[in-house]
Amino acid sequence: MKKVLILATCVLAFAACNKTPQGSPVTPSETGKDYTIRISPVMTKATETSFENGDAIGLTVSRASGAFATNEKLTYNGLEFSSNLLWYSEGTDPATLTAYYPYASTVPTSFAVEADQSNGLAGSDLIAAYKEGVLPTANAVAMPFKHKLSRLEVVITNNAGYTLDALKLKGLALEATLDAQFNATAVAAAPAETDITAYPAGETSFVAIVPPQTAVITAAVTAAGKEMSQKLQEATLAAGKKYTINMIVNAEDIQIVLSGDIEDWTDGGELKPDNDVEPVQFEENLDEGYFTYDNVKYNVVKMDDGKWWMAQNLAYVPEGFTPASDLTAVTAGVFMPLRLNADGSAAEFATDAETIAANGYLYQNEVALGLKVGDLTSVAQAEALEGAQGICPTGWHVPTIDDIVGLVGKAVSPITTNTEAPYYDGANGSIALLNADGFNMAAVGSISITDNTKASGTFMGRMANYDHLCSSMTCGSSYAGVTYNTSGDETSGIKNLQFWGMMPMTNKATEAEYTCNGTKVSYRIAGPLRCVRDTE
Repeated sequence: MKKVLILATCVLAFAACNKTPQGSPVTPSETGKDYTIRISPVMTKATETSFENGDAIGLTVSRASGAFATNEKLTYNGLEFSSNLLWYSEGTDPATLTAYYPYASTVPTSFAVEADQSNGLAGSDLIAAYKEGVLPTANAVAMPFKHKLSRLEVVITNNAGYTLDALKLKGLALEATLDAQFNATAVAAAPAETDITAYPAGETSFVAIVPPQTAVITAAVTAAGKEMSQKLQEATLAAGKKYTINMIVNAEDIQIVLSGDIEDWTDGGELKPDNDVEPVQFEENLDEGYFTYDNVKYNVVKMDDGKWWMAQNLAYVPEGFTPASDLTAVTAGVFMPLRLNADGSAAEFATDAETIAANGYLYQNEVALGLKVGDLTSVAQAEALEGAQGICPTGWHVPTIDDIVGLVGKAVSPITTNTEAPYYDGANGSIALLNADGFNMAAVGSISITDNTKASGTFMGRMANYDHLCSSMTCGSSYAGVTYNTSGDETSGIKNLQFWGMMPMTNKATEAEYTCNGTKVSYRIAGPLRCVRDTE
């Protein structure tokens, strides 16, 4: 019998052993290796179902050019699903992954729950996962599996003291048709539809899984040699949700009510909108100077400003985004990192896992703040994002101007210099001082898109006579300024919003002269992100 879909400790143990970013593209021709497609199943909340060794899922991998693999059987080894299926060689070509459980010899287009569920629910629980924008990777791909059917929980107040022998649910359809993402639509129940015998979860509680549907349910309890039943009002059952039926059994009759509250199947919490993004796996290990986030280990350091900072740039791809490597993709939200080309004459996009791990991705500020490009349309919205978590892990946030000036001391006008900041050297924020304490700051370049009217960006960071990128602009959460399509006319619409970020500069003769000061950053510029821990 299945008990828990995936233990968080299993996912974390896997993450600790894998330092390649989740979803980082890996082209076999670059590494000389082939990588099998592996799936790490995750549920972000506790459930009563778990995969066991030998369980199998069906995986379909689709690309823009067509299906790469259809209904590939992947088997669970206690940590992840795998087979001999190799990733394709085009490392920057994203794919859509669809998986379902339990495995069938052909991709199912329909699914029927068992009429007799008294011995367990495993055979009636359809679970599936869907993920877009997945790039070939050496890591197992973390996929959120979700229940596709509905769950009914019957809780009985047994005033008669009877031994409750069985609970049956009548008037429900047992079969559903499935779409390409395994969303279920019940086949209408016939008047004489087979009863569902529920699973006894306790002395006074029963559970059953049914297809999502609108139905008039009759609940019938068998006790003391007789069956007592009552019909409920019509109810609509949604996929992935559990509903409570409260029954009172007296000596001669029963009372029954279907709870008006819909509870989330996985933890009994409140119903959340369908477009809520599932929380990403995260674990802090501050004593050891790191955290793991979406299966990637990041170094962190407590600086002399008293705050914990990431000691490397974030390399996380938010749900629904695919990192772009095209300067005309001005609303992509996330871009591949940069490097100098082979002869050092220009900057170029990098798609190899090593550069992604070292430099992180480049984020447009709206995405760093947890939005989509184009979501910000007013100054009030921008001001309200001060200190936002954004795409940082829980308990961390996108840096504010106070964080920045408290660390490096200096920012452009009108910010007053904080001469007491620990990494202010009397003239500028000092990269040498920062890195002496483990901050590991470098200039990694940015994509310059100066405002929302631009149709193309430019590479920022390459300077003549230097063998490295010399500048970048990091993301921040404090509003810094606005320009309108018509200067000074708010009614003409916003042309550009600015946020306070940091600007490392390494265009000096010696590393001791490298600077890192606060600066205003256009919200369409794509730059690296360093998260800072919330103050306790």
